[in-house]
Amino acid sequence: MLANQSDKKTYDVVVIGGGPGGYVAAIRASQLGLKTAIVERENLGGVCLNWGCIPTKALLRAAEIYHLAETADRFGITMEKLSFDLASVVKRSRDVAATLSGGISHLMKKNKIDVFMASASVLPKTDKLWPIALGKADTTDETLYAGKVILATGARARELPSITPDGENIVTYRDAMTPKTMPASLIIIGSGAIGIEFASFYADMGVAVTV
Repeated sequence: MLANQSDKKTYDVVVIGGGPGGYVAAIRASQLGLKTAIVERENLGGVCLNWGCIPTKALLRAAEIYHLAETADRFGITMEKLSFDLASVVKRSRDVAATLSGGISHLMKKNKIDVFMASASVLPKTDKLWPIALGKADTTDETLYAGKVILATGARARELPSITPDGENIVTYRDAMTPKTMPASLIIIGSGAIGIEFASFYADMGVAVTV
């Protein structure tokens, strides 16, 4: 093991990326007796927990309840002046994600894994160690040194040629998950799981949706 070779912040393993691939790898490395650190620039848990399957389920649950209330007359139940508070719907979804991300933080502490919330740049190897510069934008706050590096940087939204997201008329899945207002209509490009979940959510909330 390399962790005791210097007084620098040296680790046997540094994992870059705190999603399900990254944090599970970090836990396993620590369980095997390796001094381990994980670097994540946003929130532990990755896309699924923070911006995918978990928060979309919270949105879908709200949409399901609203849709059931809206069609309650079919069951002999009358409701007047039915409405929803979009900000509260979105907040609950984000709160669910934040709570679960906090659970991942607890797992890191339990397994004695050091967590660094920063971007990471792997530099050329020196003296059998990989320097990893941590920071934001063009600034370097500190440097870690690793015997082994695991890259688990995940995915990001694909930008189509000549279609640049602007956060208003053309949005990514992140924008779609935190709407400030509901559009009258929506076209979703992509019919994967997340795309169809968005289609269901927006349609149940009264938006005309085309996939």
